[in-house]
Order: sequence, then C-alpha cells, then structure tokens
Amino acid sequence: MLSRSLFFVCLLPVLLDAAGLPTVIKKCKNDNTLNDCIQKQSKAVTKALAKGDPKYGVPVVDPLFIPKIERTEGGAKSVSMNLTMEDINIYGFGDSEIIKTEFDTSKKFLRLVFKVPKLKILSHYNLNGKFLVVSMNGKGNLTVLMDNVNVISTVSYKLEKRKGAEYAVFNPTPDLTYTTTHAFFNLENLFNGDKALGDATNKMINENWEEFNKELGPGVALAIGKVYGFIISKLANSMPFKDLFL
Repeated sequence: MLSRSLFFVCLLPVLLDAAGLPTVIKKCKNDNTLNDCIQKQSKAVTKALAKGDPKYGVPVVDPLFIPKIERTEGGAKSVSMNLTMEDINIYGFGDSEIIKTEFDTSKKFLRLVFKVPKLKILSHYNLNGKFLVVSMNGKGNLTVLMDNVNVISTVSYKLEKRKGAEYAVFNPTPDLTYTTTHAFFNLENLFNGDKALGDATNKMINENWEEFNKELGPGVALAIGKVYGFIISKLANSMPFKDLFL
C-alpha cells in the first residue's frame, strides 16, 4: 500500500547529498560498498527527513499528506466498491528501515526491501458498494492500522544524455509487493450512523481484513507514487548521474 513513499526516502542517500542538502546524509561510492552504504544510512535518512525541508522541495513524510484518493473499479465478484478518501494523513514512515538494498548500475535498477513497524492512516471517506456480497454505504472518518509492513520495491531507470552529460530518468511507477501481519479498519458513520449495522459491518471487515486490504491498498500506493515520483525525478534530473556518487 505504502511502499512508494518509502522508495523515495530510500533514494535520498544518493540524491540529497549530491544536491547539496545540509543533512547528515553522506554520499556513497559507486562500487561494491554502495548497497551497504545506503542500507546503513536508512535510519538517519528517515529520521532527518521525517518533517521535510520546504527549501529543497522535500515534503513532510511523517505524517505524509495526500489530498484525495478515488477507487471506482470493482474487484472480485464479491467485492464492488466506490470509495473516495480525502484529507489523508499517513503516520509511521519516520520509523521505517531498509533491511536489504540492491542498486545495480549496470542493469539500471534499484530494489529495496524495507520494513515499517506500524502504520496509521487517518482520512475522511465516502463509500458505496458491497464487500463479500454485503451492501454497505457511509461517509465519515476512516482509521487504518497496520503492523509489521514489509515491502519489496523495484524501479528501473535509463540514462539520458543532455548537454554533454548523462542524467538518470527513473520509472515513475515502481513495481512492488508488500505484506502486513495484521490490519485493522474502522469506518465511522456507516449506514447514516446506524450503530448496530455499523459495528457489525466493521466486525465483518476486520474478520476479513486481508481481502479488504487488497481492495484499499492499490489506490493508496498509486497516489503516494505520484507524489514521490515527481520529487525523485526532480532531484535526479538536477544533476548528472556521475555526480550522485563519490
């Protein structure tokens, strides 16, 4: 659900120092120590940039704000939801940690494996549809809690020559998979505030949280990817590829 934002954070050891940002992040060598260098700096990166830096166009990442997400495409036959989320705040990226890095400059891809101990999503929602053949509707506050989120994210890039130098152009939509050991959902004001129906529906959702998470996750990941894809491209395009490294 949330890996693309962390993908951006994990690129910062090689991008931000090269851009001259006054942070604790150090530039890495483009040799066999590159992956270890990025991984060792992951905690410093996330802590240093959790609150963002508007001077350099780095957004706040803890919490990360997303204005709006819309999901209108039906999934399995038992699931068909029109869901809009607005004023979304996602908490927990400041505690993320890379556990494995593979930056291959010959094959031109970056693969990251990272974990987030706990994520919390708060938003307003508007929902109409069905889940596991149960019709449901409502609008109000939505809370999502996730434990032990592990993500594998892979992104490719190409080198483009401009003004006699090569620049990295990253794919704006990384391939990703993720797992979580548990997710909890609470949708307030279901069925126009009918408490009995609302409580029963939230219970049903949480008894089948894996299926509900499959429906909610892609839209959130796509929205985050758009936000960070723009920033990654902006930073990478601001300097020649060779200047990303020591």
